Amino acid sequence: MPENYDDLFDEQPENAAPGEPQLSKEDFAAKKQAERDSLSDLANQTEMEIAGDSGKFQQYLDTLSRFDRYSPQNTLLIFAQRPDAVKLGDFDRWKEAGISVSKGVTGIAIFEPGKEYRRDDGSTGVSMNIKKVFDISQTSARDKQQPEPQRDIRTLLKALMSSPPAPIKLVDTLSAGVGAHYNEQKGIIEVVHGMNGDSLFRCLAQEVSYVGMVKSDVDVADRGFTAYAASYVLCRKNGIDAQGYDFKDAPAYFEGMDGKDVRGEIRALRDTVNDISGRMTRVLEPPQKNAPSQEARG
Repeated sequence: MPENYDDLFDEQPENAAPGEPQLSKEDFAAKKQAERDSLSDLANQTEMEIAGDSGKFQQYLDTLSRFDRYSPQNTLLIFAQRPDAVKLGDFDRWKEAGISVSKGVTGIAIFEPGKEYRRDDGSTGVSMNIKKVFDISQTSARDKQQPEPQRDIRTLLKALMSSPPAPIKLVDTLSAGVGAHYNEQKGIIEVVHGMNGDSLFRCLAQEVSYVGMVKSDVDVADRGFTAYAASYVLCRKNGIDAQGYDFKDAPAYFEGMDGKDVRGEIRALRDTVNDISGRMTRVLEPPQKNAPSQEARG
């Protein structure tokens, strides 16, 4: 459950509804804590739903492909409230872009870091507050349908292979008909020569994900399953054909896990995708001077 200490704030929000009775400091803190608990419960409920339903799990991966920079808890909340969201911003962010939020729409509630506080044991914690964001479809923006990524496959493969967790070597064939495989004895990723671009991206994304988890000693039930899911997310994120992926075994994979275990698996998947996407972005979108900073993702 997200931590928060509302007594850090001296006053209630200035934009409280007119005529609404003023709450005591204690009642205000209790109200805000109840709201956070409810949102946290929604995330917990959602993670168990996707763990028990292969279709929902794949739909969650689609959401993750668009919001891999958000925390696992927030991607769950986005999926629970608006799974088809494609681009988010709070009221002020849209206003800065000259875009208005449509009247009467319901925002997507997520968590964002608040103020630091000192725990009883002397350590420093960060409070979590609820933030409302809105999808582009809930705004006055003209181009509400965000186009699929359109990049040359050679450029995408170059980005995927940048700073790989293990050397990549072309080979003529591999056993079992696979397109790529991590050779642990040699410490290299072997890739079959002659595949088309999309096939190469799919299998290479899976092996790069797998080796990254091995090198980082990521603790998941099955690194192969997580790498397979990460490959799907990376394909969806970069406009690569992902129709051949099948997650019918997802419920069996998560069977017997409690909420904490499921959240750990989701976090490992998100971190794996985020790490590879970050390396790819440095190739695809090199940082520019005076570029505006990104909104905090929570």
